[in-house]
Amino acid sequence: MTPEQVQATAALILIRRLVRNHELTVEEAVTAVARQQRQEIGPHTHLVVQEATAVISEVAGPLRALAAAMLPAVRDAAAAMAKLLAPFRTSPAAAATKGRKDRPAWVSPYGPPPRR
Repeated sequence: MTPEQVQATAALILIRRLVRNHELTVEEAVTAVARQQRQEIGPHTHLVVQEATAVISEVAGPLRALAAAMLPAVRDAAAAMAKLLAPFRTSPAAAATKGRKDRPAWVSPYGPPPRR
């Protein structure tokens, strides 16, 4: 969905809830939602904010439950990935001793470049 379609769908949901829960007329609900979208203050602004907050909490509840249910699996997967990647990691001490000490870093291990 495009952002405009999402905004239109959200507006319709809010309008429906304002009519059902607060007994506004359709015209009042449409005007209140349109004013809120334009960031204007109107007589029903608080109702639009209240309904938007209620919609967000109704959606967030199941998402929080899903995240809590998935947490052990995510932790197990992270531990398994860390275990798989452990052999590929080198400690900073090992990396420091890995370099050659018999020549400076800028000297080629293959000798001087050929002369032309």
